[in-house]
Amino acid sequence: MRVLLTGANGQLGQSLRQYIPTDWVVLPADKIFLDITNQSNVNRVISSFKPDVIINAAAFTSVDEAEVSIELAEQVNFLGAKYIAEAAKNNGIKLIHVSTDYVFDGKSANPYTEQDITEPLNVYGTSKMHGEIAVLENHAEAIIIRTSWVYSEYGKNFLKTIFKLIENDKDIKVVSDQIGAPTYAPDIAKLIVDIIRDDKLQPGLYHFSGDQVMSWYDFAHKIAESVTVSNSKVEGISSSEYTSAAKRPSYSVLNCDKLEKFGYKRSNFSIGFNQSISALIDESK
Repeated sequence: MRVLLTGANGQLGQSLRQYIPTDWVVLPADKIFLDITNQSNVNRVISSFKPDVIINAAAFTSVDEAEVSIELAEQVNFLGAKYIAEAAKNNGIKLIHVSTDYVFDGKSANPYTEQDITEPLNVYGTSKMHGEIAVLENHAEAIIIRTSWVYSEYGKNFLKTIFKLIENDKDIKVVSDQIGAPTYAPDIAKLIVDIIRDDKLQPGLYHFSGDQVMSWYDFAHKIAESVTVSNSKVEGISSSEYTSAAKRPSYSVLNCDKLEKFGYKRSNFSIGFNQSISALIDESK
């Protein structure tokens, strides 16, 4: 199995590099080696490497920065996805594309299904929605995995940021009225590897997230409890009290029933959380 992995240095990319079987031939491409916004670069790399599968984990993920870098966010999340999908289709290559819960507006009272209308509230969500559309229009056999609140011991993410603040005795205020399901990046990596290996999933959209629903404050509080020696105080505040460039959905829980019907279970929060915390504690010693 030959696999082209874009976004290889992100937290999902790093997780995939840990879990992809050693007998697979993997080309881990970062943005320097493979600029997915450059169509000729995309075509050249794909034609040269000739992968069986492309995992597109590359994305512009800074939600607030996207509000002022609109063009760049669209280039990476929309055009990049489009170029990858076109090249994969033209060369008969399977494609797994990763997307986000932020394509929804957060006004639902129930977990979002794959059939629910996408109405993003911010530039990041809009650019990822455009990317989804481009992938589906240009590669009918592609699989898109929407996930949410991704965390791990790798890269930049909420858990690592809060852990370091608490470890340094910083008091923090965290939004308590935005609800989601944190998802462990290595579990997404394992899912993608299993999807490729099993080859039983039908093309289309699928949701995959953690098995526990909570607020950002709840998440931060769990992190604080894991740091035994700290004088930090974690305070819950409303979204209206928190200043940010981008508006976030108040509710972005994903319904994962469609994927679970194929035998794939949701990310186990307790296990993933403990593994992340243990790795960060070991790292800080």
